[in-house]
Amino acid sequence: MLDPGNAPSRRPLASTKPLLREWLLALTVMSLAVVVLSSASSFARIDQAIYDITTRLTAPLPPDDVLIVAIDDSSIDALGEWPWPAARHAAAIDALRRAGARAVGYDAGLGAEDEAALAPALGRARAAGVPVAMPAAFRAPGANGRAYDVTPPPAGALPSHAQVRPDDDGVVRRLSLALDGARRWPHMAAALAGERVMRDLPAFARPEGPLRLSTQGDRLVGFRGPAGSFRSFPIAAVLAGEVPRELIEGRVVLVGLTATGLGAQYATASSGGSGGMSAVEVNASFVADLMQGRVLSMADGRAALTLALGLLWAVMVAMLLLRPGLAGVFALLLVLLVLLLSAAGLLTTGNWPQPAAAVVALLVAPPVWAWRRLVVVNDWMTRELDQLGDLGLPKRRQQLASDPVTQATERLAQTIDRVQELRRLADAALRGLPDATLLVSGSGEIVAANGAAEALFGENPGRMAVEAAFKGNELPPFRVDALTIPNGPWHGEFKARDGTMREVRYTPWRDADDRPLGWIMRFADISALRKAEAAREEALQLLTHDMRAPQASILSIVDRAEGLPKETGDRLRALARRTISLADGYLQLARADAGGYAMDEVDLAAIATEAVDEMWALSTERNIRIRSVRLDREALSWGNASLLMRAVVNLISNAIKYSPVGSEITVQLKADVKDWRLDVIDHGPGVSAEVQAQLFGRFKTSGDMGGVGLGLAFVKSVAEGHGGLVRCHSVPGEGAMFSLYLPGLRKKR
Repeated sequence: MLDPGNAPSRRPLASTKPLLREWLLALTVMSLAVVVLSSASSFARIDQAIYDITTRLTAPLPPDDVLIVAIDDSSIDALGEWPWPAARHAAAIDALRRAGARAVGYDAGLGAEDEAALAPALGRARAAGVPVAMPAAFRAPGANGRAYDVTPPPAGALPSHAQVRPDDDGVVRRLSLALDGARRWPHMAAALAGERVMRDLPAFARPEGPLRLSTQGDRLVGFRGPAGSFRSFPIAAVLAGEVPRELIEGRVVLVGLTATGLGAQYATASSGGSGGMSAVEVNASFVADLMQGRVLSMADGRAALTLALGLLWAVMVAMLLLRPGLAGVFALLLVLLVLLLSAAGLLTTGNWPQPAAAVVALLVAPPVWAWRRLVVVNDWMTRELDQLGDLGLPKRRQQLASDPVTQATERLAQTIDRVQELRRLADAALRGLPDATLLVSGSGEIVAANGAAEALFGENPGRMAVEAAFKGNELPPFRVDALTIPNGPWHGEFKARDGTMREVRYTPWRDADDRPLGWIMRFADISALRKAEAAREEALQLLTHDMRAPQASILSIVDRAEGLPKETGDRLRALARRTISLADGYLQLARADAGGYAMDEVDLAAIATEAVDEMWALSTERNIRIRSVRLDREALSWGNASLLMRAVVNLISNAIKYSPVGSEITVQLKADVKDWRLDVIDHGPGVSAEVQAQLFGRFKTSGDMGGVGLGLAFVKSVAEGHGGLVRCHSVPGEGAMFSLYLPGLRKKR
């Protein structure tokens, strides 16, 4: 079986903090990765994809006051091939003026060469208060090394630009409020939205050095849905007067190319897989934003980075504190929350927080941490399984997979099987104990009982059953506080309800880390032992009585006998006294050997002083002086005062017996580390090494001084019964020193 004393020390996973160190390392590495990747705009494409999906899902309805007049395929069929003469465009402007349009944005590729044909119509529109905005045409690079060339719109039209610049992925998401070069070109949508928007445009920034176009006031476009979301009429229908006035009156009208092959089609954030969107529809959404005061913008990179790091740390803390399953759910909920709040922020404030870094961090952190935790746990589990070995049980043949994780899992399963076997073995050992035994938990509940305990207390015993079994012994309730006291009230010998005498002992029950789990309690049936001891005591009393009574009678007869020779009388008296001494010594030795005597706090100095006083008469009779050294100082120990007194008396009487007349005996008490040492020193003939080897045996003496050989055996038995010992130091011819070692009170307690 596995020896707990020699078992390798365990290194619990929590005590060495490998998981915490790995967690800090993973958090640091992932935080640095988020910072580096965010700085390199590595999450831009993901952000764009999330923004596009959010835009499609949250697109507001197109406003009713923005209308598209399309130069579409049906108009081309009805009015002839493209390009049309400027007069036709002038007719369209007049038709829109007469229908009551609020403003007109006309993007049909018209330039200064069309000015003569368009001027009257533009003048009539301006006189009617209907502004007409037309975009300039830009070519970059320009001729003769110029950065760009520009073809301005016809005079009388509001000059503007209608440049559409897709992002790096080819998708249109933003437009510029103005283009600044040699002069400012506001966006056609800004020109149509009114004076308020024009006043709020960024300040004109004339480029330094060679003239180049620079964009000002980039804004995200709040697309109102996929292509075809705005109300639209063919320009042929407008020219033919087929569109009711009330559908045009008071509205901003954008005229643009939608016919196949004429105008560019752009992929937009809201188009998805539904196809391209014409420039006029892109501009319609931008006009709607400016007219409604809806400003859409991207959060700066620092805010996005702060959001990503904060959520990364939050989910990492959750994964450290929560179970893996709950931590994963928490991470997914955070992802959903980030996406919902981003969409809500775009709808309510117009600000897009660029959540891609946060979403990626939340999705990557759980598998990364799971991988690192699996590595740490697998290494720790492998070490622990190596240390556990076979738990002292017979070895089994192992069939392990080559994969390390699967291998560790299979080893763990085998170890669990071994633990189950060990548990069954422990249960069998508990039930096989002859004494009634209980396992008591730290809360005082009885968690296991063997068959002997169930016989004593009943099946599935509880605390009340234990109390009832020992009712009448004046014991406190069977509770935890009574068991936590060493040698407490439930520790001792008690009479049980079934009439048996029970010795109750308990010891703490601890786990592998030496933490208390409860107590193991034993209720040993000592009835037969106590009966045997009583019979033994009775036999000893009878034996000593039968030995003493005849000898006392012999002494009485010898003392009264007349005519008995003195030498014969003295010899008979000596033999009788020897027999009485033998009986007394044997009785004392038997009691000392029996053990289990009552112990209490005693003062060894006081016991030694009392023993010296008791031996005073005998020492005076032989003119021997007893000198006491350091017997005036308290020397506390734990023992039986009567037995210790008799042991010291035996040592002093032996010294008197073997000391020459007129000599001196020293009785001294010394502290020896945590023990006390009582020395009895005489100046007698000494004891040879051969005799010392058997001096403390029964019926062994050191000379012809009339001893029976039980006194020193008694001293040895008492010393060992108190957890001490006795030693003899002697050189023949130089006397002897007998030393009695007894534990100090601190050591015993």
